[in-house]
Amino acid sequence: MLYESDYCTMDLFDVSSNIFDKEEALMDEWVPGELPEREEELEQISMAFKRSVRSDKRPRNVFLYGKSGQGKTVAIEYVLRELDNTFQTIDKKLTVIKSTLQGSNTSYQAVGKILTELEEDTHSPPKGHSYDDLTYRMFNALDDIGGYAVIVLDEIDNLGTDDDLLYDLPRAPSNGRLENTEVSVVGISNDFNFREKLSPKVKGTLGEVDVRFNPYDATELQTILKQRKEIAFQDGVVDEDVIPLCAAYSAQDEGAARQAIKLLYTAGELASNRDADSVTTDHLEKAKDRLEHELIRDGLDGLTTQERATVLAVASLEVQDKTPAKTKEVYPVYRWIIDNVGYEELTARSIHDKLTSLNTYNMVSAYENSGGVRGGTYFTFDLGNIDAHELLDVCANADYSLSETADEIPITTRQSRF
Repeated sequence: MLYESDYCTMDLFDVSSNIFDKEEALMDEWVPGELPEREEELEQISMAFKRSVRSDKRPRNVFLYGKSGQGKTVAIEYVLRELDNTFQTIDKKLTVIKSTLQGSNTSYQAVGKILTELEEDTHSPPKGHSYDDLTYRMFNALDDIGGYAVIVLDEIDNLGTDDDLLYDLPRAPSNGRLENTEVSVVGISNDFNFREKLSPKVKGTLGEVDVRFNPYDATELQTILKQRKEIAFQDGVVDEDVIPLCAAYSAQDEGAARQAIKLLYTAGELASNRDADSVTTDHLEKAKDRLEHELIRDGLDGLTTQERATVLAVASLEVQDKTPAKTKEVYPVYRWIIDNVGYEELTARSIHDKLTSLNTYNMVSAYENSGGVRGGTYFTFDLGNIDAHELLDVCANADYSLSETADEIPITTRQSRF
């Protein structure tokens, strides 16, 4: 059978490129041979594992803190790769178990996710068993491994106060639940205050090494982008103004290397798809607009209706230049939005909690303020680096129950309803 496309002269999937050389160097899963601008953090992490190289003691437990895109995950992968190489030279065995706790807000659910990594025949978290049964299976599987096991728990802050797992893992050898395997825990979190929420027994057992990843500045981002450019692109195809501008945009945003690399990659894709001879600042500008739209859409897609209503309330105040705003200023706008779609109203306290949690997901920015002569502190909120009009536009054109309301907000706010 012949199709019309058989006679088409346009090659939609031409694999050749005059832009890219090894574009995998711009992908999230790529771990570089060197990790520039995180030398201090790498040294702190490696110190936690060095005693296992020198002796038979288990590696220390490690907490990595920092907003998304600051190199936490790639840093621990880099260190563990180097540790594994070292262990092989001294005849020691290292096993790394990685689990992302997104959607797991209890220790029971977290153990279930870990079992999917440990047990070959377990493809989804087990249900209908007791917590003790699941931990029994987990420790048996760990003990069968032998040697040293590092359990990396990404988004560990999802556990909240249900932190029994974080107490049980470090104490397993002393409690006789592990005999052949030394275990340490690496927790990765976007929440700088997560450690403060842990129970006292867990703090005393688990907290050994804390490593904070602060946002990159523009100069640091340029170093990272230059490294990736040299590997990913063909020689001379990236205009000299592209890297500094890309770094400046990302530094103004969250100072996230992941976002800076993604921005550069998208600019390269635009240039390649248009069969351009070079990547220009024009490609970068178009890539920035595209990614901002996608980032807002992805962020909104991951929220509940109540959380979207809270974000829209902040956006409504922002287009009126009334932010940063206190919870008591956000709440009346939230009530109007949620009433407009017929959902049940949450309390002002619940909305304050949602505003705080939305800060963790970079959908709202929270600022701690001094209470002045009265003492104490209070929080105010705005959208940070998210453009309010862009957010409202994305929400208005999405398939949400709040879409029509989002479309009305710019008009409603001009009428000074709030």
